[in-house]
Amino acid sequence: MPSRDHEKPFVSPTPEATSAPIAARLVHRHSPALAAHARAISAGLMWLAMGLAHAAHADDSYTVLAGWDRQLFPSYLVATATVRLPPEDQVDEDPDADITVLGDHQGVLGVELTSPSAESTVTVTVQANGILEESSFEGTLDEEGSVYRIFPRVRYKYDVLTKNRQSVPLEVTFTVDIDGEQLETQTVTVTLRSINDCPWVIESDGEVKDISFMFAAYVNEQHPFVDKILREALDQGAVDSFTGYQSGDPAEVYRQVYAIWNALSQRDVRYSNITTEVATNRAVASQHVRLVDESINNGQANCVDGSVLLASLLRKIDIEPSLVYVPGHCYLAFALDAKGEHIVGLETTLIGGAADADDVRDLPDGTKVVDDEWRATDSWATFCAAVQAGEEDMAKNAEKFNQDDPEFQIVSIKAARAVGILPIAFDSSNTFKAVSGEADE
Repeated sequence: MPSRDHEKPFVSPTPEATSAPIAARLVHRHSPALAAHARAISAGLMWLAMGLAHAAHADDSYTVLAGWDRQLFPSYLVATATVRLPPEDQVDEDPDADITVLGDHQGVLGVELTSPSAESTVTVTVQANGILEESSFEGTLDEEGSVYRIFPRVRYKYDVLTKNRQSVPLEVTFTVDIDGEQLETQTVTVTLRSINDCPWVIESDGEVKDISFMFAAYVNEQHPFVDKILREALDQGAVDSFTGYQSGDPAEVYRQVYAIWNALSQRDVRYSNITTEVATNRAVASQHVRLVDESINNGQANCVDGSVLLASLLRKIDIEPSLVYVPGHCYLAFALDAKGEHIVGLETTLIGGAADADDVRDLPDGTKVVDDEWRATDSWATFCAAVQAGEEDMAKNAEKFNQDDPEFQIVSIKAARAVGILPIAFDSSNTFKAVSGEADE
């Protein structure tokens, strides 16, 4: 089972973590390589098929594999629908593995069985009302006595999955036919989780796997509310336009990030450490994550919510964000240059907070970013404090990030998109609320 640390929701840092004066210069580091990020995500997905489909029910002929300990996460099913795994001949398989996976290597609904004879034909069918079309796998079991895990490529109804906002029971039926003989049909009840529930650590047979790349699915640069927030930022005047890295000037990148920070501050988006879930499971650590429209309209965001919201806005203006994970906490980082060679930490829980009048903070060369009028605002003070806190944490943990410590990760949204991690699509009746509080038609 996940350790007690894995069960903790992401929370804000202690006040002491943000109290020191800003350093004379920001500490910049080389960001992790995009290809390495993509390989790590792909490896995690391949591992899931081999070790994480927990047995839900078994009889003498085959064992049903129904999600992760009878949990189905719509967020995972939607986000990984277009993931491109390495070709099978490029995958380093364990030569000692005694289980062969057939069908969808990312599957979570399937069966495990032992081949009764060489070259046995097999058909496995999965049915579940509402969320998927009847789906089947047909193939051959090459070796007598070998154990196979078979996952049909399930035809999910993704529009239905994205609408699921609360955990509900779901019956899933499995049918197996071997050499023309139909075995006993099995039906199991699983929990279909809310689209807001993001799995990030899974335990199987004593092995713990971190799949925190899943938080990238909540970054939605295509969300219709994103353009409206960017319009508000332009109207407030901190920038005249959003140009990403076109100028080649780090000060211009800072200015654009600050303009978005200020726009969210003007909307009074504040930190709220509410992560309660209706359904919980000790084999799968997950966290409730607000979608972009929920954070904007409700004016509340925990550390993950705020980080994915800002990441969504930055991706839209071609500034590349990353999600930074340390034990019990998440914050944002963004690249100062198009190559991603220098990244800056940003403590997102400080957004919307009140600046301490006695604690004057600024960025090095802050006068190149905004003028004195802007530098006198609370939003600039909290932005500088957020950069300071993020940079200090990244500097403190730099060695752990570089050693690929699973507790300390920097997940590039660009890398997640490169392997096919999709944003969870906007599918809600929520109407954008302008700064005035009135609905924007």
